[in-house]
Amino acid sequence: MTNMLFREGAFLAVLFFAGLFPVSAPGEDNQAREETPYFSNEDIERYKMPSDNKSQGSGAAMTYDKEQRMREKKEHQESESWCKKANSARRRIEKAQDEILEAKKELSEEDMGRKKKAAALRKKLGKAEKLKEYAERDLSDLEEEARRKDIPPGWLRCQFE
Repeated sequence: MTNMLFREGAFLAVLFFAGLFPVSAPGEDNQAREETPYFSNEDIERYKMPSDNKSQGSGAAMTYDKEQRMREKKEHQESESWCKKANSARRRIEKAQDEILEAKKELSEEDMGRKKKAAALRKKLGKAEKLKEYAERDLSDLEEEARRKDIPPGWLRCQFE
């Protein structure tokens, strides 16, 4: 019996909380509670603030312009970075070429009677040729990396426009 009363009480509590049995306070008018407020454009104008007159579109346009400038600045910095990397690799190649020419010139001027000096010059020439080979490989790797990252080829030649 008590179990059945408990079930009925639980059922009534569920119905009450679900809103199926509306309960009003004594003296409360049910009709006033059910009415929803209605506002017209006149009400909106009456409570309008001076700060509400600003255009909504200008803020979005300013944000877009700022984002565009930031993208352009980032792209410019990236293009300059690639230009500097490529120029550095080219300078290393040129330096190695200059060392090769210098070593060949010294070797041709050297009296072949001095074998020890000639051997040192050949060693210097071989080292310069290796440096040139490494510098060319570095430039080739840089160009390949730029290609994989879809970097415009002009950036490596410092041609940004």
